[in-house]
Amino acid sequence: MKRKALVVGGIGLGALILIGLLAGPAVPLLVRLGVKPVCIQGDWPRLRVVPCPDLTTVTPIPLQAPDDLVPIPIIVDDDGSPDGILALLFFLRHPHYDVRAVTVSPGEAHPDRFAPLAAQLLAAMGRPDIPVGAGRATPLEGDHAFPEPWRQGSDAFWGIALPDALAPVAPVPAAGLIVETLTASTQPVSVFVGGPHTNLAEALRLDPAIGQQIGDVYIMGGSVYVPGNIERDWPEISNQVAEWNIWVDPVAAREVFASGLALHLVPLDGTNQVMWSEADARAWASSTTPEGALAAEVLRSWLDSWSATEAYLWDLVAAVAATDPRLCPEVPLALDVDIEPGPEQGRILVADGPANVEVCLAPDAGQVRARVADLLGRAE
Repeated sequence: MKRKALVVGGIGLGALILIGLLAGPAVPLLVRLGVKPVCIQGDWPRLRVVPCPDLTTVTPIPLQAPDDLVPIPIIVDDDGSPDGILALLFFLRHPHYDVRAVTVSPGEAHPDRFAPLAAQLLAAMGRPDIPVGAGRATPLEGDHAFPEPWRQGSDAFWGIALPDALAPVAPVPAAGLIVETLTASTQPVSVFVGGPHTNLAEALRLDPAIGQQIGDVYIMGGSVYVPGNIERDWPEISNQVAEWNIWVDPVAAREVFASGLALHLVPLDGTNQVMWSEADARAWASSTTPEGALAAEVLRSWLDSWSATEAYLWDLVAAVAATDPRLCPEVPLALDVDIEPGPEQGRILVADGPANVEVCLAPDAGQVRARVADLLGRAE
């Protein structure tokens, strides 16, 4: 049986190689006809067909300044993931955003272990004034969690040594920090959620009135019309429809979706259309900024850990979309979250009724990558 599987596998691999050899000369013609090329990613037998990275040089669309030219205050709620750190570094470099607080949710890292690393990072970037909050250790309900090997990597900051800096401020409870930051602001504050919704949902439970101080909420999470990534990434969990950030704390996500806040979602449908490679790392590292240098190191570590030439950076795509809707037109949808235990828990449901979320489904991949290169790769 094993011998037969090897033969079938060899035939399949040979067919892929033959198709590549035959189709190669036709690629320019296919592109002219509007056919988008695809690439094969992964190791045999777990190969995946993904969009090929756009290696062409794209001139970034000029930044769109806020109407009143005053930087928009924002709370970055991260879950201790590589793409989440890249999103944070992007916001720190963006001239139209003012990061007021960073909170860590129970996601890819353990909040109590990663929050001090986030504080150290901010101090190294010259922003020790930004407070950091550590979220609760578990979801609002249930016991879902990211795979422990992933969390151990995040807890160690993926083996990357953070630059030396002055002693950072000690983290405080995340939900309380969100309430305090919103209450103290004289203008509406945006919130970026790059992990489970636990911290924001808990803050709304603590003080429902803070909703009046929240401007827009930008979310990376869920999958609307495409398969989820739970079972694909971790076969031990039987769930083919949910995405990690929603699945870890579906109750919190449902509460946020029903909160009446101005929600903007970038699900897997959109984030999986943008691939990142060593070329992006080189562009970021070309600057003289600490943010660009660290971002390049994080991306290279991420590529090395998966032995890949391209990678998804979900939170970074969502961060770019949050700062410029021109790079990903949104569609209004009525969305809910399946919270019933079982193989579909955490699934995003398209419901009947008025829309409650603006959703980015088709980002301009070239412009997204160009915008990040422009900001992270820009010299001081």
